[in-house]
Amino acid sequence: MNLLDASAIFNLFQRGKYNELIAGATNQLARYEIGNVLWKSYKIRNEISKKEAMELGNVIFELIDSMEQIKPSPDSVLKLSIEDGITFYDSSYLVSAIESGYDFVTDDLKLYRIASPKVITRKSLDL
Repeated sequence: MNLLDASAIFNLFQRGKYNELIAGATNQLARYEIGNVLWKSYKIRNEISKKEAMELGNVIFELIDSMEQIKPSPDSVLKLSIEDGITFYDSSYLVSAIESGYDFVTDDLKLYRIASPKVITRKSLDL
């Protein structure tokens, strides 16, 4: 099983890899991070319309809801974040993978580099 962070979820979604999403797991932050990507694509970058942002959100949130949701230990997330110098958000995905025993999928290059020694780590293109 794969634990996917928001970067991997969004990239798989854009490539139409819905089965890979549904078969994977994530944590509760994914919905909010993806929402922020859609907001930024509409409001800041003017890449999509408000209607497109809402429609994409409806579909991708439904896919996220169908994924297994892992709830990592907040103490472990904070400890790893402080020790490895990564955001609490990034740490939450990595700890979710470690605690669940799942392979970790991220397209964030810094997080990939930090995660690789700790857990089997892949990029979304590898799926």
